[in-house]
Amino acid sequence: MGKRVALLADGSNSDLYASFCAVKLARRTDATLFSLLIVPNRLALQDAVSPKESWNYFSPSSFLQLVSGLCELEKVKSTYHLIETRSDKSLVEFIVSQKISCLIAGTVNDEDFDKKRKWSARIVNEVCSHPRWYFGELTVFLARPWSDEYFKKVLRQINADCTLYPIEIASA
Repeated sequence: MGKRVALLADGSNSDLYASFCAVKLARRTDATLFSLLIVPNRLALQDAVSPKESWNYFSPSSFLQLVSGLCELEKVKSTYHLIETRSDKSLVEFIVSQKISCLIAGTVNDEDFDKKRKWSARIVNEVCSHPRWYFGELTVFLARPWSDEYFKKVLRQINADCTLYPIEIASA
């Protein structure tokens, strides 16, 4: 069994940079990437009614296209999963059953970072105390928002790596 990294996506704009971090980490550690999409109401997404607080910036299918494209570019194995509730129990059960060793999520701002840091500590405690968990401590990475300069750096890196669809930065 190989290493396993999970990317937790909830539809916020922080999923963009968290996905880049997750794919890069999976490539560096030769891990499989598990993309976990938190979808509070599947029917609302099918009816094109955006649920409050989630998937307001892009659709789950757009996110999956992004992640699968990044994984293909970086030669990373990936799988995709839906978690239909925001319950910590569902996430803990998934992490334990799939033997995930690392979880990555994005944060929108400093307040969100603090909130997710406390939440991730709770998830780590629940996973480590689970009766079927026999790995060490779960590692959690929280990706902070990109500054404009860092975003330009990522675009330059994509341009250097991507030979199929060359892009250029319009502003200097």
